[in-house]
Amino acid sequence: MSEAASPLPPLYGGLVPLNQMQHAHWRVRDVGFGFAAGIPAVPLALEEFPLAARHMGVVFATGAPHMPLAILGGGPGRNLFINEAGQWREGVYVPAYLRRYPFLLARTAPGSEELALCLDPGAPQFSEAEGEPLFDAEGKPTAMASRAFEFTRAVEGSFLRTQDFVAALAELNLLGPAAVQFDQGGRNLRVDGFHAVQREAFNALTGEQLVMLRDKGWLEAIHAHLFSVAALPSIVQQAAA
Repeated sequence: MSEAASPLPPLYGGLVPLNQMQHAHWRVRDVGFGFAAGIPAVPLALEEFPLAARHMGVVFATGAPHMPLAILGGGPGRNLFINEAGQWREGVYVPAYLRRYPFLLARTAPGSEELALCLDPGAPQFSEAEGEPLFDAEGKPTAMASRAFEFTRAVEGSFLRTQDFVAALAELNLLGPAAVQFDQGGRNLRVDGFHAVQREAFNALTGEQLVMLRDKGWLEAIHAHLFSVAALPSIVQQAAA
């Protein structure tokens, strides 16, 4: 498997499979979250909705398949939850997409079901001088490498389940363009460019459809999303401060 071709997921500047020959002396260190300081939104998994909705907007991308996004800033190039020292704001949920970086699972070949642990070789987390090693003296993966693989696999599974959730919302015709308008200092501001569950369509669901959403465990996520949209004005206000 060679370095992945563009386009790469947000944050990733490159992608290569982890291997003992190339990464025998590589270590992983904690560098905070400064690497995401310019990222105003990141993909969000279904299970994260209730946690993220307490602090940030949870919306859906405008383009199909309308995957969920956590809104982290009021405009391009700014993440409101990271301070100048690159630390995440205390007490605020950190999306799994950011906690997974700089690792990612990728298929070993087109059409293959086999997944390999890959990494962004330019990520600041990697060093040969400090941090936890990825391989031991015998060339075997360390506990760090195992944890990275297991967490990355768990995140991948969450995003696959999220795809099923979003597909169901689309099938029920629940998603549509949305906007939030509010007053700030006498100015009428508008946040748009995202999709959201349409309340009228949601309220028009049949009992059978609501039971299906309940039994799938998706109703909580929908309510968390609708609640979080109300947080968008405060996010914009913080960006303008």
